[in-house]
Amino acid sequence: MLVVGGALLQQHEIAEERGRRRAVLERADLAARAIEDDLSRSLAAAHALAALVRHADIDRFEEVADDLLAHYGGISSLQLAPGGVLTRIHPLAGNEAALGLDLLADPGHRASAERTIQSRELTAEGPFELRQGGQGVVGRIAVFRPAPGGGEAFWGFVAVAVRLPEVVSRTRVAALSAAGLDWALRRDGAAQPFASSGGALPRLAVAVKVRLPGEAWELDVAPREGWVRWGGLVMPAALLVLVAAAIGLLAQRLLRLPEELRRAVDERTAALALANRRLAAELVERQRAEEARQAAEAQARHGQKMEAVGLLAGGIAHDFNNLLTGILGYAELLGEPGTAADEAAAGIRQAARRGAALTRQLLGFARRGKYQQVPVDLHALVREVSELLERTLDKRIAIRHQLAAGTAVVRGDPDQLQQVVLNLAVNARDAMPSGGTLTFETAEVELDAEGTRARPGLAPGRHVAITVADTGVGIPAAVRERVFDPFFTTKPAGQGTGMGLAMVYGIVQNHGGWVGFESEEGRGARFTVLLPEAPAAERDEGVPAGAPEHGAGRVLVADDERGVRETTARLLRRLGYDALPAASLAEALEVQGRGALDLALVDLAMPAGDGPETLRALRRAQPELPAVLMTGYGLDARVRDALQGGFRGILHKPFSVEELAAEVARAVRRRGA
Repeated sequence: MLVVGGALLQQHEIAEERGRRRAVLERADLAARAIEDDLSRSLAAAHALAALVRHADIDRFEEVADDLLAHYGGISSLQLAPGGVLTRIHPLAGNEAALGLDLLADPGHRASAERTIQSRELTAEGPFELRQGGQGVVGRIAVFRPAPGGGEAFWGFVAVAVRLPEVVSRTRVAALSAAGLDWALRRDGAAQPFASSGGALPRLAVAVKVRLPGEAWELDVAPREGWVRWGGLVMPAALLVLVAAAIGLLAQRLLRLPEELRRAVDERTAALALANRRLAAELVERQRAEEARQAAEAQARHGQKMEAVGLLAGGIAHDFNNLLTGILGYAELLGEPGTAADEAAAGIRQAARRGAALTRQLLGFARRGKYQQVPVDLHALVREVSELLERTLDKRIAIRHQLAAGTAVVRGDPDQLQQVVLNLAVNARDAMPSGGTLTFETAEVELDAEGTRARPGLAPGRHVAITVADTGVGIPAAVRERVFDPFFTTKPAGQGTGMGLAMVYGIVQNHGGWVGFESEEGRGARFTVLLPEAPAAERDEGVPAGAPEHGAGRVLVADDERGVRETTARLLRRLGYDALPAASLAEALEVQGRGALDLALVDLAMPAGDGPETLRALRRAQPELPAVLMTGYGLDARVRDALQGGFRGILHKPFSVEELAAEVARAVRRRGA
């Protein structure tokens, strides 16, 4: 009887241990998959950085990094390492210690970096001790760019860093401890863990693989109190009971066994049902994460395509602006007032200004055309566009206003924002060939972090929404994804260029806004633009008016374009200044050597020394020399850097004699102040 009782108890212990092992294995597997999913989502942002470098648009690193931090959760920092040396990290705060790290020379990173170059794929390294403290995991891609002689050359690395403690806290690993389980994470094949619930590896643990790009870990899990909670006490107690009443207890056990088995089956069935529900929830969560990743990649591809065409448009606009500056300058110098020559010059000036308006549209599409940063009242802008349309619209189209925003003031370029509203209104007009209703709406919108995730490019806070709606033919579903593509149009040949909505997209993006639309074929369309609301106290400083202001002093005009250089110098002489032209940095220094300067007008882009370099050279002899920047570009990163580097004003090409006179007089006055 004792042998039979002992055997039955031993089988019960074995059955309980197996059941617990299966349950722990399920928990460990869910935790391992959660680590894989979390790191894969975060490290995937490295692909977007690699695309940025391949398109040679590294100047937008911080802007793109902010977007990636908003779309990919769990990222600690994003990094650029040209030639293998870490030179740019975003955000930099807290990560300064990593700057200057040479990945190909450092013994701790060299092998992983070389493996990344050989694979040409995303690889994970870690965890390892970060220079700035703590453990981290890095996803790294080796970037190759076209070489001048053909083929590709190694540029360097882009990387995404994730702090390991944050990964553990976000996933199901931390929940294992709360469930009474000990756990440890270690590299596949390593003896010691790099993270655990208590330090050492759990004894007799179940092991689950954690697979990462180019890396493999192992998660070990075991119950804190052991696999059988009562094994050490049951056998002696059972022996005493069996000795006292062997036959009676055995009979009772046999009689109750079917009921206990049924109860055990019910409990196991309930546990399996719970595990199945959890697995279904995990599958739904993974599906959502995959959809979010695909949407982010599609957004990045669209942005890269728009940037590529924008670079071309911006370059063309810059060259045209240089030509138009010379044309406008020569026209200002032609003829005396009231003569036939003066009338002809007026026609040339008008044509040049129309050309300048065209280049502003190109720069708007290229996201480089925001010439001004002034308060703009969208209500007043809508009324101006409405008055313009009322003179040209088909009488069968009615204009309606629903301007509900209490304040509709934003900051930006009024000409560019008027172009946005006008283009949307013209598109709405063309969608109603048989007449209908064109409606302008405004509203105030408060966006939180959740609201900005659905509208890439926006920051949380107060925004003004302006909507242009029509009751026309609507947008077919087949073309909705291409609505903002440049040169795409559904209009017949000769009736549209396909640039209107592309320019709307570029201008809105450049103003820190967002544009989207809703449409149903046959039931019209609604285009909505969201722009950050300006502080109510801001007011436009105004534009100087009246006759050109005259002055005196030695003014350097440094520009490699002969037409720009000569006409600007002649206009300055007409205004009373001693204008001294120079075609390069060397000529500018030669002019300065003949006598001190009162002011320098310097072009941004010159082949033998650009604007900032020329100004630095001039200020070695005259540290307080005032300078004004001339450029055919808009307010892009290079222009902003130049203005922060010492230029006291800016002249956007093409400029009129009034604008030239006002900016030169302002710079000279500042010197004397």
